[in-house]
Amino acid sequence: MGFSLLVALLALKFKKASKTNKSFKKFLMGHECRVVIKTKDGKRGKRFIFKDGKFSSDTVLNEYDAAMVWSDARAGFKGLRTGEEGIKHALQNHLVGIDGEVHSFTWFGAAIKFVTT
Repeated sequence: MGFSLLVALLALKFKKASKTNKSFKKFLMGHECRVVIKTKDGKRGKRFIFKDGKFSSDTVLNEYDAAMVWSDARAGFKGLRTGEEGIKHALQNHLVGIDGEVHSFTWFGAAIKFVTT
């Protein structure tokens, strides 16, 4: 399973939770942001859109409120697959960078925890 597939699976988890999980629906209300997870070369990634209490995604990678930019697909896959610890390790080793609004990125981290635990 590669980076693109892992990001697509995350989008599917958000989509399902936004339609079936009452607690997640409540979590989405009142918060709007566009978060991108992509590779540095911009060839792979996905934009996660949270708006009006709903979720959608697309492949527009240059319009966002916050972005997680991985050095390459391999580093992105490894970091995302191992969760929070993998992301922390990648940040410490400059394998991933964060661009944009810290608040949106922090909220997105909480959203990821919501659908993956």
